[in-house]
Amino acid sequence: MTSYSISLAYDTDRRSIWSCLYSFREVLPGLLAMLFIAIFSNNMPGVPNPFTLENLFVYLDNVIGPINGQPFFQIMNSNFVWNPLLLGLLIGNFFGVPDLWKRGLSYIHALMPLGILMLAPHFMIGHAFKLGIVPVLISVGAIFFTATLTLYLSRLFKLDDRQGATLAGALSTGDPHVCAIMMPMTKARGGQVVHSAICVILFGALASMVFPFISHLFNMPEKYAGFAAALGIGNGHQALSAAFGVGYEAGRYAHYFDIGRHVFMPAGFLYVFFIMLVRKLRHPESPNVHATGSIQKVPLYILAFIACWGLTCLHVFKEPTHHQIFNLVIWDFSLAAGALGLSIPFKEITRHGLKGFAVTCLSGMIRLVLLFTVLGLCIKTGLLA
Repeated sequence: MTSYSISLAYDTDRRSIWSCLYSFREVLPGLLAMLFIAIFSNNMPGVPNPFTLENLFVYLDNVIGPINGQPFFQIMNSNFVWNPLLLGLLIGNFFGVPDLWKRGLSYIHALMPLGILMLAPHFMIGHAFKLGIVPVLISVGAIFFTATLTLYLSRLFKLDDRQGATLAGALSTGDPHVCAIMMPMTKARGGQVVHSAICVILFGALASMVFPFISHLFNMPEKYAGFAAALGIGNGHQALSAAFGVGYEAGRYAHYFDIGRHVFMPAGFLYVFFIMLVRKLRHPESPNVHATGSIQKVPLYILAFIACWGLTCLHVFKEPTHHQIFNLVIWDFSLAAGALGLSIPFKEITRHGLKGFAVTCLSGMIRLVLLFTVLGLCIKTGLLA
């Protein structure tokens, strides 16, 4: 049968835009695999299951004991994204993935944009201004500077621009979750996304151990050492571990100042996306330009995210709504992370070598030193009391 006759038969049978999708019977095995991985990875909202990877890590945290008051597996970023990803990787690489599952696993390409859209009510910019205008400006400057520096270093090290953009988005916002957010934006490969997340997590763990020495070297007051930890390391428990390594007050203020980083996270990953999109449109034929793939204009889900983020800043989404939507985000990203883990062989992660980790460490350490320098100058000039 010729390609023309196949196309004609398809157009004849197609009754609506939905008819191009796989049937429910075809995708059900893959969807069930994602569902069971999510349920046995995390304590999912609405599912009381004690036999989860999350509970196992909590038990091991109690056995190991805290590090600077923080649980070890929380420092290593055990959460609703990393747990199903890890379980999916183990299942996919040790037991294999049946062909019957693969059509259902393709729904990751729908779940990722949907999860990004539902994150919008999570970032209320108005909360950050309780810190004061100077801390807000430093927070925003740190995000944009880190993103620009990481993109520059990734080009200097001749890193694939998809991985460089993913690293820039995650490191600038201080959150490995952003690697998953960047995936549909930059069209990064699954191995690049997981490798980038590992680089950011390992850098945060190493930086949290080095941070107290840098803080004492700069003779930084504990209050602003906490601020530097929140901006320079981020990632929740890693920043707290670093700050509590300096002192109790530093840890307390790291939790207080973290809102300055957190609410501006969308600005970081959107900034990276628009830079890479403009670069792709300006150099469409360049063999070294891969990020954003075939995207020719801003996708609808990003426009919808920006609109919802704007509505959030206007206090349209009230507090109970915000929490319920985040429960849906947990489900969405857990399912998508499980599918991503099942789809990636270990060799796709390890083949990227150490260049990504080198870029992450170099960019992160430059940011930390510059942060301490800027904070020291602001304290001496009276901009920070």
